[in-house]
Amino acid sequence: MKSFWRRYAGFARCAMEKKLAYRNSFIIGWMSNLAGILVSIFLWRVLFLEYSSIQGYNWDQMILYALIVAMLNATLSFRTEMNLSEKILDGSIVSDLTKPIDFQNMSFFQALGESAIEGGISICIISVLAFLLTDLGAYLTLVNTLLFIVSLILAFILKFCLSYISGLMCFYTSNGYGVVYLRQVITDVFSGALLPLTFFPVWFQKLSGVLPFQASVYLPTQIFLGRIGGMELLYTLLLQVGWVIVMWIFAKLFFNIAVKKITINGG
Repeated sequence: MKSFWRRYAGFARCAMEKKLAYRNSFIIGWMSNLAGILVSIFLWRVLFLEYSSIQGYNWDQMILYALIVAMLNATLSFRTEMNLSEKILDGSIVSDLTKPIDFQNMSFFQALGESAIEGGISICIISVLAFLLTDLGAYLTLVNTLLFIVSLILAFILKFCLSYISGLMCFYTSNGYGVVYLRQVITDVFSGALLPLTFFPVWFQKLSGVLPFQASVYLPTQIFLGRIGGMELLYTLLLQVGWVIVMWIFAKLFFNIAVKKITINGG
């Protein structure tokens, strides 16, 4: 275990240092995200002036839902996903493939390093907004918070797998941005990142229920808001674990197939 950590921890550390070196770009990106969050809050504020509850969500729950989604999306950013596609498209992935390491593990630790910076700042900003705009303390019970942290870790691993798989699609296309944007649109719709899944028709909710995306956003928010309890809570966590295992294994298998398609431009 120690040898495994020594082998890959360096990649996480380098990713953190790189993120800090380009902190101006990160700050500008987060200012843009913050503007989007504030617009969303103002829109919900207008709606809640007319209604005390919307689809079973009160003001506090709806705002906390939107803030948690923003935090999850910021933790594993667009830039993290593009790093892999750029490596594939410019051929620099070849140097990584010659190293005596597992490429998927290396990519995960690099994403973990970047997310340590992005996630830390995101949690601070989101926590301040949640404290100012909602009765946050009502949801911060010890058990609820611990279960949410577990769900959050599983959601991060699952989001990495989904991003990693979409990045590997660049072995088959030269349009990295197109692949990434397509993955983001599909994930945002089926994960509940745009709206809680209960806002959609029943058939859509059933379809989302058999896909892995809801386990990356919707389910963690439901745990934090206390809308899942008892045996359903245990089932939810097991479902997340199951999807993490399935998608991690699928990513490994897909990499072994996709890497055979590698094409280096200009060489």
